[in-house]
Amino acid sequence: MVHNPDVPPNLCFPGKKPVADKVAQITGKAAGAAEPVVAVVHCSRVPGDVHKKYSYVGYGTCTGADLAFSGPMECQYGCVGFGECANACQFGAITMVNNFPVIDPEKCVACGACVKTCPKRIIKLIPKSARVFIPCSTKDSAKVTMAICQAGCIHDKACIRKCPAEAISEVDGIVTVDHKKCIAYGPSCEEVCISACKKVNLVQSFTITESYKKLAQKKAA
Repeated sequence: MVHNPDVPPNLCFPGKKPVADKVAQITGKAAGAAEPVVAVVHCSRVPGDVHKKYSYVGYGTCTGADLAFSGPMECQYGCVGFGECANACQFGAITMVNNFPVIDPEKCVACGACVKTCPKRIIKLIPKSARVFIPCSTKDSAKVTMAICQAGCIHDKACIRKCPAEAISEVDGIVTVDHKKCIAYGPSCEEVCISACKKVNLVQSFTITESYKKLAQKKAA
């Protein structure tokens, strides 16, 4: 890292600017500006009211449960719910509410521990300046998704067709937002992807963490 000019000094997300400045000073590199990112869960299991397909009895981790028919939930792509990500977080940024991880963006330092821990690979780091967010990772057909989840993506691709920035696409069977393109285009599109989506509240403005927390608490009450 010290001698490679292509490695920037701001790769320590938990340390943020103070650490980046110190590393830049030690290595003689320009600190630059790192885009603040935050962990989010690409899953709508709670608002989608996804039920269990069996009662799991075994080692209480998401990784262990996932080995048994992709976990106990009906959606094989959704959150397993045993809190392995919360246990991995060293900053207390993840709270399990109704067996679903709620990430506090103020505590999250974007260390990526939860991203690496999740066996479903549904936790991602996205820019804090992200404009929209799709909380779903399903690859199932519309028929299957509608049968098991009230909030899941049905892959009709209306959001993809309507996006003037061409920032939304289907990657490996999952509808995904290219946040760099979306942010660069700006708000002039009036977030047309949200109104284009036939599943109400699937494509959302990026306030999803607080929305999930309220929904999860309501379901748990």
